[in-house]
Amino acid sequence: MALLSGCSDRQEASTTLPTSAAAPTTEALPLLGPPDFPVPPEARTKDAAGAEAFLRYYTALLNRQRPLLEGQPLRDLGPECEDCWRIAKNYEEAKAAGQHYEGGELTMNDVADPDLNDETASLVFGVRQEAVDLVDHNGEPVVPGLETQPNMGSGMTLNWSEDDHSWLVKSMTLG
Repeated sequence: MALLSGCSDRQEASTTLPTSAAAPTTEALPLLGPPDFPVPPEARTKDAAGAEAFLRYYTALLNRQRPLLEGQPLRDLGPECEDCWRIAKNYEEAKAAGQHYEGGELTMNDVADPDLNDETASLVFGVRQEAVDLVDHNGEPVVPGLETQPNMGSGMTLNWSEDDHSWLVKSMTLG
């Protein structure tokens, strides 16, 4: 009988939750990339898998930004990358001139294991680029386009950003 007597007393529920010392959640990561297409958590780990995931994300971002003709996300994630800035500028100049790209989608063929060295990751990969044309508002080619490139030997060097808790593109070569 003595064991059950404590159960009959009414007690108020606690209004606080226990604290947790668990690893930071994805909500704790600062937003990086376009708000509707952020860098995914798997691309924000400082390891080979994170570097490869970032490469795949950035390739998807290039595909996403081409029809939008908005270059700033490419610059934000490649602040030191000359080719990233060049592509961003091409997108914005096309938009200002009333032009757009038709085709040009990139598809990853293969990726060698990333070479990690402290704060840097180097990746070698093959990418397929579909035929692409820059056309005017009438759909007429502005300059001769490129034919499909089935497997362009490519590379990317990433730097780890502790502030962003993410990889950022230092350099990129497609083909």
